[in-house]
Amino acid sequence: MKRVAAALTLVIAMILAVPASAQTTPTLSADATKIDFGDGVTLSGTAPSAVSGTTIEIRNGAGASIASATTRGAGAFSVKIQPRGTDTYVAVLAGTSSEPVTVEVRAVLSAGMSPVRLFDRVVVRGAVGPARPGSSVVVALTKGRRTVDTRLVVMGSAGGFRARFTIPEPGTYRAKASFSASDLLKGSARSHADTTPLPRLSSGSAGRFVKLLEARLVDLNYRLVATKDGRYDSRTADAVVAFHKVQRMDRSFTVNEATWRRRADPIKPHARNDWSGFHFEVDQTKQVLYTVEDGDVTNVLHVSTGAGGTTRDGRFRVWGKTAGFSPNHLYYPSYFDGYRALHGWTEIPTYAASHGCVRIPYWNAQWVYGLADYGTRVVIYH
Repeated sequence: MKRVAAALTLVIAMILAVPASAQTTPTLSADATKIDFGDGVTLSGTAPSAVSGTTIEIRNGAGASIASATTRGAGAFSVKIQPRGTDTYVAVLAGTSSEPVTVEVRAVLSAGMSPVRLFDRVVVRGAVGPARPGSSVVVALTKGRRTVDTRLVVMGSAGGFRARFTIPEPGTYRAKASFSASDLLKGSARSHADTTPLPRLSSGSAGRFVKLLEARLVDLNYRLVATKDGRYDSRTADAVVAFHKVQRMDRSFTVNEATWRRRADPIKPHARNDWSGFHFEVDQTKQVLYTVEDGDVTNVLHVSTGAGGTTRDGRFRVWGKTAGFSPNHLYYPSYFDGYRALHGWTEIPTYAASHGCVRIPYWNAQWVYGLADYGTRVVIYH
């Protein structure tokens, strides 16, 4: 009996020697310390001194109570929460807190991209969770491993965003969006991949690709008017063949894959003379006419000069003009070398075919006539 009494005394002494805080301090852990926004995380722990049914309070880093759990046998407890951002949590029992546990939250994004067409705008749309209205989302347009362009766009009230890019060259493109904040790990999303179509176009073609073709020709200073109807007509064909001439390509009136690719990285026409003011230049090798302003080529036209060298190289000036048809059926001629003239004609082949004049498509003749004031310089060369 004395031995039993001594043992009980020792056990009681050991219990009394453990601080009260150690008996009541709960523990806390998380089943994941990094999660995507929208996912849940389970916080669990024990409160050794707590009887079954005791309430354990869960507080965040700001000290706010965000959840509670009830102990089971041996003081175990657990609760599932859904954080909206990175935060730190403690379990509290009778004013005593556990060691803190941090759960990091990663932003979740979606991204989609409209069809890509060469020289056209592509729209990237997506959303971020959680929504942070007014925050900036980074959106990039990529081609393979290369970033083509980047936009910083503002997130809307529901987390949505939108960015616009222009497709500068043929290829396969994707969009990438990313977002981070002080309480969110960086999240990102990629759109599907899409490849630029390069369709064959010719007289009679119509639609969006014709509009894109014509807009690009105008940007490159190839003479075109009334380009909003999306119809590939004789004017479109004249601008296309002028482009092919300058690019040293096959002198075709139709568009193929090679034409589209060259339009993305074209040879730029240059004037021979950098005089101030306006003048005309005719390149007999390429069979094109340039309008030049202060040394810069402002328009390029498909023309046909004299067969067999009947159009002389040299520097001339406009000395005479006829509004309408001349007696020998030249349309709006502007004379520069004797009776050689810049004038409209019904057919403009891709080679030198005139009797010495510079033939211009009918639809351009009046426009050229309006530019050819008396005394305007006309430079002819090979």
